[in-house]
Formats: sequence, C-alpha cells, structure tokens
Amino acid sequence: MANRIDDPILREQIGSLPSRLQRVIGEQSNRQFADKIGVSETAVRGYLKGKPPKLPTLMKIARVGGVSLDWLCTGIDAPPAGEFTDEYTLIDGYHAEVSTGHGAPWEEHPVTRRLAFRKKWLSVRNLQPEGLKVVFAKGDSMEPSIHSGDTILVDTSVTDLSDGSIFVLSLGGDLYAKRLQRRFDGGVEILSDNKEYKDQVVPAAELDQLQIIGKVVWVGKDFH
Repeated sequence: MANRIDDPILREQIGSLPSRLQRVIGEQSNRQFADKIGVSETAVRGYLKGKPPKLPTLMKIARVGGVSLDWLCTGIDAPPAGEFTDEYTLIDGYHAEVSTGHGAPWEEHPVTRRLAFRKKWLSVRNLQPEGLKVVFAKGDSMEPSIHSGDTILVDTSVTDLSDGSIFVLSLGGDLYAKRLQRRFDGGVEILSDNKEYKDQVVPAAELDQLQIIGKVVWVGKDFH
C-alpha cells in the first residue's frame, strides 16, 4: 500500500540503530548480509532487535554497506544516497525537553538525531525544512493534545502570535509548549489544555520576558 501524503515520517524510525541497519541490509536476506560481515544470521537478527554490535562489527557493517560509521552509530551523518534522499528530508532533533507542565530549563543542546519527514508532506503544509526543529515534550498540562514524551515538530520561522495556536515559548529561562491568546489590555494569556492547570498571564509591561521560539506544527506519539 502506498504511503499517503498525511503520513509524514519515515516509519522505519531512522533515528535508531536497528532501523539504520535495516536500511543498510535493504532487500538482501539477513543470512546474505551476515555472511558478508562475518557473523551468524542469529547475530544479525539480534542487532535488528536492539542488541548493539561490537565496534569491529560496526566497522564491517559500515564498510560493506557503503555508509559512514558516524551515520551508522548516531544517525547524524548523511544517510546513503538514492530514493531515500529523494523522498525524505532529515530534520534536526535535539535531546531537549519542552515543558508542558511547570517548566524545564532550556540549554543549548547538540543535534542528537535526525528524523526523516516526507518532502511531499512538508510541501503540502508549506513547511521549510531549514526552519524546523524536533524536541520532546515533558509534563501533562497540554493533555490530551500533547503527552509527556511526545515528539514535537516546531516551525521556528513562525514567531508571530496567532490566537489559540500552540507555540514553543521561552519565559523566565524555561521552555514551554502552550497555547497563546492575546488580551484586550495588550497582555498575553498562556493556556493549558489540561484544565487542572491554571492559565497564566504575561502583562503588556512584561512582554519582553516572553520569547516565541516557534509554532508547533506536528506531534508524534509513541504507543507503550
């Protein structure tokens, strides 16, 4: 079955070692690939289930697969060229938590992985890859819209407040994902979808403390 336009990401989860290994193996059998790298078929099956190969084996996999060791181990380097790069765009992901509860400190984090999004899906939504970032939700104040641990795609090119939309914002040194609403007095309301949390107000005189980082344009969920 062909993937639909509204299926935005590569379902193999290119951010994990087993998924990158599966990408390297391609259409050949596990036994064929095991013979090429000098291990048993059982060992390859173990790697695909999450058991990490030892470094000498990783080096053989990278060499046989024609990929860089950096990409194989971390997913940060460029993946193999071909149909994948024609259909997908890699978006930088940061191991940074965006609070949907009472706040989490925001620091400069290095890129720890890249998520593959379909170019066609991005184009239909007029999203430019260079302005997109991936972070992670923490807390329950935006439930049921966003759950703790969800992956959040943020468009950092959109920083103008649009009433009712969810934004990633910085306030008092903390990073939040919240809905924003303008007030008639010039202030801004910070709203939670979970009504067990009280809404906050940033008065007009204190708006210089509020920085809109970008608009939340997609949320990915893991099922446990």
